[in-house]
Amino acid sequence: MALVAVLTSAGCIGEIGGGTPGVECETTASPGAPVPMRRLTAAQVERTVSDVLGVAKDLQVSDERLFTFRSNVSSSVDFVGARGYLDFAEAAVAATDRASCTENGDACKAWLFKDVGQRLFRRPLTDAERARYEALFGAGAMEGDPKEGARWVLEAMLQSPTFLYMDEVVEENGYLDDWSIASRLALTIWGSNPDAELLAKAEAGALSTPEQITQEAERMLDDPRSLGGLTDFVDQWLRLERLNDPDARPDLEALGPETLAALRKEPVQLVQMLMKQGADVDELLTTSTTAPLPELASIYADDVVGETAESIELDPDKRAGILSLPGVMAALSHADSTSPTLRGYAVLSNFLCNAPLPPPAGVSVTLPDIGEGKSTRERLEAHFSNPTCAACHKSMDGMGFAFEGIDWLGRSRDLEFGKPIDDTSSFQLDGKEVTVDGPVQLASVMANSEAVANCLARQWVSYAGGMPDKKEAACLVGQIAEEMQQPEGLRKMVLTFVGSDWYRRGPVQAP
Repeated sequence: MALVAVLTSAGCIGEIGGGTPGVECETTASPGAPVPMRRLTAAQVERTVSDVLGVAKDLQVSDERLFTFRSNVSSSVDFVGARGYLDFAEAAVAATDRASCTENGDACKAWLFKDVGQRLFRRPLTDAERARYEALFGAGAMEGDPKEGARWVLEAMLQSPTFLYMDEVVEENGYLDDWSIASRLALTIWGSNPDAELLAKAEAGALSTPEQITQEAERMLDDPRSLGGLTDFVDQWLRLERLNDPDARPDLEALGPETLAALRKEPVQLVQMLMKQGADVDELLTTSTTAPLPELASIYADDVVGETAESIELDPDKRAGILSLPGVMAALSHADSTSPTLRGYAVLSNFLCNAPLPPPAGVSVTLPDIGEGKSTRERLEAHFSNPTCAACHKSMDGMGFAFEGIDWLGRSRDLEFGKPIDDTSSFQLDGKEVTVDGPVQLASVMANSEAVANCLARQWVSYAGGMPDKKEAACLVGQIAEEMQQPEGLRKMVLTFVGSDWYRRGPVQAP
């Protein structure tokens, strides 16, 4: 049946990043982030061009996903990718206001080579680069006018490896130079290139110490552009792209683009709201408050018990934390049916970093036919009555049953096929057998588990470091997990990592 077939495609591939569950902290010495030269993701390119040139265009180039998060570490671009960058550059520049280059004067060249060039390349142009681009500008202007010369230069810059790749500079002491730190900060926190203020800090040498970096990160977290970096992290962490996948959820398009977009935005906006409120990881899991999105009113229906301009209050007996949000629950469902398997797998994989192994080769993943009108729970329980199937499904489905009171569109429900919902759930947590009744109790026991904070710290380090889960980061992960459980814990998750020795070092640089 489709339910289990999708489980297979969902990536029952073991623990995230291939790391080892429960890795012990052995040393506080950082080996340095083993990050090769990465290519910016499509979203990072699009946001940067929007910030720098003021135009919004879609870049049709695929990203690599070497683990939970997108990270183009192989750096290769095939013919189709190159064509995508060309089409994007032409479309973006055609829509760009080039009024500064109506005349071939200093204003035009200052805009092109100082303002735009520095923002796109994340550092000043070298003398050789400037000479090449000035020659290109002159050739374009000869063909038409200064605006045509500007078009030639901008299209070339948008296809330059200097723009498309993070070419970081490591100093003799093993640490990144200030321009590279500025780039990492901006792409981590904003999902975009540095702004003029951040570049000015780099030029002044004011990003060289952990204190300077965390101070700048504080400013960046308070900037509305932090929604970009949080979107890249939360959206990929929770696999929310399934909401826009016509193969996974062909039924959701009928909700309309506004509602669909709101389902995907709400988890990100919740995290941003909690960060502003100084929340910790427990509140992320248990809060009954969320961001106000009118497009979701019909889905929440009577679950809304209070509302202000800044937030809405949900029924605390039905909703608790990020896992019970409609978008998360809908992303982990099928068309017209829930999936305790997908939901349980997501909790084990993304919140406990302990995903089940893939099913053995040759094992049937088809649910048995047990007749019409059977609930999702009844069909799954019949499936894992087979001991071979139970080995994989018991932990996933056992945990996923806790969400059966939330349907495939994220709506609360009491019945399925006229039968009362049974959302009791039993599973192993921290080495003990736990039984809960519904998502609120599940959130409560997870909030009391140190494994959750540790897993979320590992997810953040993987995203922000652009690398798979590494056992060498165990001590840093432990420090972040501990701080996440303190006041302002979610904010400290970001600040502790960007100020760490690991984050400040170049690729494969041992201390």
